Amino acid sequence: MLVKDIIKLACDFTGQEALGEKIAQSSLLETCEQEIVDKFVKCFNLVNNEIASEFVPIKKIEQFEVSNGKILLTQFSTKPYKILYIKNSLGRKMRFKQFDDHIFVLCKKAIICYSILPSVLSISDQIDSFLPERIYAYGVAREFLFLQSRFDDADIFEERFKNSLELICRTAPHAKMPRRRWL
Repeated sequence: MLVKDIIKLACDFTGQEALGEKIAQSSLLETCEQEIVDKFVKCFNLVNNEIASEFVPIKKIEQFEVSNGKILLTQFSTKPYKILYIKNSLGRKMRFKQFDDHIFVLCKKAIICYSILPSVLSISDQIDSFLPERIYAYGVAREFLFLQSRFDDADIFEERFKNSLELICRTAPHAKMPRRRWL
């Protein structure tokens, strides 16, 4: 899905239908309209970070050689947001301690699973997510309405955003009791 489609839907939610149509048609925007679109893009990036940090983490796994029990954070291909686990070469989970510039772990080879924050996207970028664009648009509309000091309207989209995310991101299926039988 395109960031542009999410922002167009957020425009519809916030009463900016004319701007949403211009975005959908890739029309030339006036300066004041471009400033509003830039705000929408910033709101999108805030929402994208929120989703990745609180609901649906973006995970990476890398293998490192450990020297003196240290792995420097500069060795990672992408800056880690949160270390999820570390395993040794035998696949056993290892205890570790994270510092500002390194991780301390007692093994020779470490397989580290960590989450990252998404990169900053522009309006023409593609986003790969299993979440529907409507959920992103709820969050973008919420942020935009907060910027406009329309707090009551923003609260409505806050509730829609959180409820939609909770419904989709549930990890545990509903427990089903087996049918009882008479002995």
